[in-house]
Amino acid sequence: MNKKSYFLIILLLTCAAQDVHVKNARRFIGQWNYDRALVELLKYRETPDAEVQYLIGVCYFGKNEYDQAKEHFKIALDNDTIFKDSIINVYNTATKKALAISDFKKALYFSRILADLIPDHRQADNLFLMADLNFREGDYHNALLGYLKAFDIDSTSEVARRSIKNFLRTLIACDSLKRAHALALKEYKKMRTSENLLLLGEINYLLGKKYFASNQYDSALIYFKEIAVSQEPKSLLDDSYFYIAEIFYNQENYSQALEYYKKVLRLNPYQKGELVQKAQARIKEIKEKQ
Repeated sequence: MNKKSYFLIILLLTCAAQDVHVKNARRFIGQWNYDRALVELLKYRETPDAEVQYLIGVCYFGKNEYDQAKEHFKIALDNDTIFKDSIINVYNTATKKALAISDFKKALYFSRILADLIPDHRQADNLFLMADLNFREGDYHNALLGYLKAFDIDSTSEVARRSIKNFLRTLIACDSLKRAHALALKEYKKMRTSENLLLLGEINYLLGKKYFASNQYDSALIYFKEIAVSQEPKSLLDDSYFYIAEIFYNQENYSQALEYYKKVLRLNPYQKGELVQKAQARIKEIKEKQ
């Protein structure tokens, strides 16, 4: 037997042995016996074989050793994309399970790993998901970055539409009120629902307060009057009347100020609360000036 034939036989025997171990590993994985499956596979961990690397990744993932899993999934993908869909399924399934039990941190973690491994996989959907998860975790800075990237790619899909409310809340939390107002107004014009009107009213109120605090009374008046005209949100109506009255008071337009201070009182028939007391004090001041 020549050397070439000898090495060919050795190679065939090696491949046959590997196939047996891979088959055994798949069987143990099917039984959720990941440790036993790894015993079958670890002697081949240095091989670039995509199937072996994928199965090792599955075993580590099943053992909750996610860094190790990611490492082997990456090797598998670098050598062949045949298991790309299977790897996507591993992370999507894990993300859904985490969301089902409201474990948003873990869901976010799995989404980020999938984005690292396969950046082109439904990129916009993945960005929306990560942004929504960051929003739920209160990480508004990263949520905003995610939403901006996602909407830049896709602003018309059902996924994008579902994320708009969280995006608006994120803009509010990040004090990007002018942008939030433009988007909220667009959404309200598109669909005149009470929910959209309430959100627009909330943003109007925050913008009004912001301009009032910096003594930009004319700008503040625009936003507070929007609430007065729409009569929404009801919970902020008396506050808005009071701010309108304060603006007129500071501008020495006492007749208009008096009208709006009285509106505050009419909205509070029991005449209780700090706002009522302030309005009553102002009314007294104005009457003393007249």
